[in-house]
Amino acid sequence: MKALIHRLLYRTLSLESYLRVVSRIYFICMRLGIGRRSEAMEYAYHLPKLLRKGDVCIDIGANLGYYSRPLAKIVGSTGRVYAVEPVPIIGKVLRRNLRGCDNVEILPYALGEQTRRITMTNSSALQTGYFGTGQNRVDDAPSHEGTTFEAEMRRGSELFSEVECIDFIKCDIEGYELHVMREMRPLLERHRPTILIESGGENRRAIIEMFRELGYEAFMLVEGHEVPLDEASTKDIIFRVKH
Repeated sequence: MKALIHRLLYRTLSLESYLRVVSRIYFICMRLGIGRRSEAMEYAYHLPKLLRKGDVCIDIGANLGYYSRPLAKIVGSTGRVYAVEPVPIIGKVLRRNLRGCDNVEILPYALGEQTRRITMTNSSALQTGYFGTGQNRVDDAPSHEGTTFEAEMRRGSELFSEVECIDFIKCDIEGYELHVMREMRPLLERHRPTILIESGGENRRAIIEMFRELGYEAFMLVEGHEVPLDEASTKDIIFRVKH
């Protein structure tokens, strides 16, 4: 049913209007407490357990603000959220969704290992019949299949070099997580933030190993509770500094 609704909306609305409607539905569900145990929303509901008022956060792959908006509410006026989102049309709706969040700075970049212009591709509509907002990926060998966007890549270690404290990082960037975390390693070593990261395949094993080297423990959510990571799982990972 959910996929059918998305397909109908995508076919009848402009892309911007579609993104507005989809994100509005998401935030209504959050406000009503719907989907607490769903794969798409359980980690967003868990955010109050990962940070606190006054914290400084980086949302890498901010998308439509599904994490940035609750992060802004949690950290309050004494905290700060950096919402990193490179896709122009998504960034436009993100800005709209974050109206009134004066503690959020939107950074219109993709993070990576170089400063350069890039092409991003989203082929989800070819596979599902609708635009998957979280499926925009850096395309280093552009096939031009699906929807493409031009964007600017920046190095996170430079972009956030002057930030005095980083308490929390969320990273969901469709297979580019390992590149970004390796490049930002000096910041991770300096600030020791809590990390929430999506990953898969070989990247997942490499990310787990990297954070182990950095002295982190890995967890995942089961029924809303943090448990030690089952490495056979594909769920998002919470990395906390080992004490």
